[in-house]
Amino acid sequence: MFVRNYGHALPFKEINSLIEEAHSAILLSMFTIADKVLIAFLAILTIFSYSMASGGRQGVEVKIEADGKQVGTYLLKKDSVIDVKGVLGASKISIRDGKASFLSSPCRNKVCVHQGEIGKNGQIAACLPNKVVIRVLGGDGDYDAVTR
Repeated sequence: MFVRNYGHALPFKEINSLIEEAHSAILLSMFTIADKVLIAFLAILTIFSYSMASGGRQGVEVKIEADGKQVGTYLLKKDSVIDVKGVLGASKISIRDGKASFLSSPCRNKVCVHQGEIGKNGQIAACLPNKVVIRVLGGDGDYDAVTR
């Protein structure tokens, strides 16, 4: 099919590309310089935040708590599997290759199991329904303050 435009026949494909170009020009003209600066700043902030969150120091040990009480502290360099009794039943925690994770848990949605491995200082994995928490501790952290 063709549409007649000033005596020339244009196929629909060309018309669609002209419409897309017009939409792009309209979208670009809608943003002011301040909008573009703000969008660039937010993009840089997002990238910086992600790099800071994923660039932590490797932890040394994990502290495991169940129902608010400490169950134990385990070294990350020693591979083991720990059964922890929570309010719903036993959660199975794996420590392997310097990382800890939930292998299984009696909770319904298994969010804790799908969360994956943690191993950097300050990371936390938790099974909220079963009230079991794993915290990574230690490692060479940055200094909080230096005095003379």
